[in-house]
Amino acid sequence: MIESVPINGRNVLTLRTEAGRTERQWKSVLSWMLGIAGTRHVLALETYRWIAPLSAFYPDAVQVVDLSAWHVSFPRSSVVIDRDPESRSRLRPDYVALRSTGGRLYEWAVVEAKGTQASLASIANCPTAWANQVRNVVITVDGSNITIPRHLVVATRVNPNATRRSTRRIQVRAWNRREDAGLVRPNLPQGFAADIAAAHLFGLFRGLQLRENALALALSVQARAEAHPGRVRDATRRESDNIAQRCDVELREHTRRPQRADGSTSTVMQVATDRGTIDVEIIEPVVTLARKLQRAENEDTAAAALQEADAQIDDWERPRRAGQHEHADLWLPFGVELRLPDAFKSR
Repeated sequence: MIESVPINGRNVLTLRTEAGRTERQWKSVLSWMLGIAGTRHVLALETYRWIAPLSAFYPDAVQVVDLSAWHVSFPRSSVVIDRDPESRSRLRPDYVALRSTGGRLYEWAVVEAKGTQASLASIANCPTAWANQVRNVVITVDGSNITIPRHLVVATRVNPNATRRSTRRIQVRAWNRREDAGLVRPNLPQGFAADIAAAHLFGLFRGLQLRENALALALSVQARAEAHPGRVRDATRRESDNIAQRCDVELREHTRRPQRADGSTSTVMQVATDRGTIDVEIIEPVVTLARKLQRAENEDTAAAALQEADAQIDDWERPRRAGQHEHADLWLPFGVELRLPDAFKSR
């Protein structure tokens, strides 16, 4: 659906003419998908690492973890995100994103992803409706409201009906509004950042069909949330005690652990597609972080594990951002590298 073409002396991404011949529902899905892709691209450029959908923390979407279902749901957390009762917007933003500062604090933002047919080149100010939507949120941690330091709206132009290549080109524009210093305050409960990272890793493992590891993360988040009122349910405790061995077995059966050129190890699994097999390599600090979060019994332990992992991932990421390291076909800022089959590269 996308091709690279020269326009005004530079190569740009445009939608192929075939995209305009698809049905209306598919065009809506395409706009939504590219809106998310454009947002992830901007967040990566802005060095945000841990990204979780706000819907994972909606109070009306909270479910007790279903231990029998194939699809694991993200459970009740100390973080609760709801719409602002004073807002006139019907829609809520999409993500909460965190980035490491190299210390104990994290910069973070609430993010809205948009797909639109309108040209973005001349829009200097964020449209009012989008600005209102990204602010239609209230976040509480352990029952206390927290101030959102930064709001970010990212819009991606997706216009498959345009007749010219120049007007089918994909444009991405971001509006970034900082409300204050943009930092998680030292007195904020430590579990906030850890739960966002856990939700991010939960989505990664579930997407890679590592169900036991996703379930272990979910159970640990639920157990820490239940520990505040001092009533960890027996079912949660029993399942948490039994799952560690199953996680290790799952990784052994579905992944391999090669040694990297620098002497470190990593976890690699393969994802089969109709155009070939993608190698997904997860660096060791990320796997270690997941294990520590799965076993963390309190917020302080979870927060310490995240800070240690972020420092190691920062060291891994730094030469890649500077272009001083031969890396895989694609690398992601949360410690994952992808190696693509030739069928993907040729396109």
